[in-house]
Amino acid sequence: MRRRLRAPVAALLATFVPGLGHAFLGRFGRAIVWHVTVLGGAVALYSLSDAGPVDPTGSVADVAAAIPPEIALPISVLVGLSAVDAYLVARSQAAEADRAAATAAAIRRHATDGAEEDGTGVGREPAEPEAAETPDRDHADVECPQCGRETDATLDFCHWCTEPLPWADDGE
Repeated sequence: MRRRLRAPVAALLATFVPGLGHAFLGRFGRAIVWHVTVLGGAVALYSLSDAGPVDPTGSVADVAAAIPPEIALPISVLVGLSAVDAYLVARSQAAEADRAAATAAAIRRHATDGAEEDGTGVGREPAEPEAAETPDRDHADVECPQCGRETDATLDFCHWCTEPLPWADDGE
């Protein structure tokens, strides 16, 4: 439930304060870039327009009414893009976490299947700790932790995204 709410919360925060949704997700560099972009765009557009000075001591409604629509519309679009980007980043992080969990489960399942075939016991952990992370090479397909597609377990890299697989360093 918590992972499902992360994307809308990030988008809502980015709508109120550009960059805050990205900071909520832990992407601080991206948060600074979006905040500076929206704030810099607002200052640049206002300074290039022929609108008069805004009295900052007035109410929020007075300040909002003093900003011309030709400035407010592009700034609203930038704020909207910031919110959409925060939403997409949150969805991407959730998908990446799901792929990593599925890959870990597949590796554990393949290691357990190998233990059953060896006769070492049903559901028992292998004797060597690093062998738990290595899938049984006789089983042809595992899920790549990077792209999430099924790939050949006998290779040391994913043939879809060419990223090295976690068991590539086990010295076989």
